[in-house]
Amino acid sequence: MFNAMTRAEIWLQDTIDKPLGIEDLANHIGYSSSQVRRQFRQSFHISPSAYREKRRLERAAVLLALTPLNIAQIAIRCGYHNHSSFSRAFQRRYQYRPRNFRQTMKNSLNRSTPHQAFKTGIEKTSDRQMILMRLYQAPEHIKGLGEASYHNKQLACLQARLRLSTTIIALPDILADKVDALNDEPLHSYRTDVGLYLEQSDNAQDIALPVPYRRVEIPTHYYASTCFKHLTELKDALTHTITHLLHNQSNWHVSGHPPQVLWQENHLELRIPLINPQY
Repeated sequence: MFNAMTRAEIWLQDTIDKPLGIEDLANHIGYSSSQVRRQFRQSFHISPSAYREKRRLERAAVLLALTPLNIAQIAIRCGYHNHSSFSRAFQRRYQYRPRNFRQTMKNSLNRSTPHQAFKTGIEKTSDRQMILMRLYQAPEHIKGLGEASYHNKQLACLQARLRLSTTIIALPDILADKVDALNDEPLHSYRTDVGLYLEQSDNAQDIALPVPYRRVEIPTHYYASTCFKHLTELKDALTHTITHLLHNQSNWHVSGHPPQVLWQENHLELRIPLINPQY
């Protein structure tokens, strides 16, 4: 049953900008609306609708702090089609009006400077796929991250097909954590997606995946890339990347989608997905 509710939680994350309701969620996982409400609350100690609003507002906090998008644009990107209702909901959760929150965070972030130990570049990748399994733990509490045997432990039978894959984690909460938007979290709050990043010559489209895993399509996009040596440096690398983007006044800014960490041959690489409103 928890696997079904994990799928429900991921669906709520992936559709926060869409006007979908509990019936749509129930249809997606094949349960009745009453079953979804009951089982989701048992798993996450919060109703599906309240959970969705919490995630929408976390995304809004990230975009307010880290992008120049205006408040109306942010409201729409986070599933609110009424500017006033968004502002009221945001103030209820964070005790700040969106504009005041933005100014407070900008003042805080602008005091930081890029760390000279890291370098960040803007790069582009073509269409890819990831195969991911969701864990409700922060990465520092997960033993074995980056080790092929850990990432592949339920995918061993697929190794002949996925020979060029790279170990990866995706971090849906790391940006919200950075801007202090993860307040009053319920049980199973911090999420880490563990799995494989597939190269172009690999294709998992027709592979039946083990139950905990899901296939994630990554369209062609730009991202900020920062290399570092050890996972203990992740937070410093994240701070450097964000301050680099803010200080360079680039047209590129964070999209709000989950950053990723890839275990490359001689280093780790933090990738933060970007958008450019001019495109």
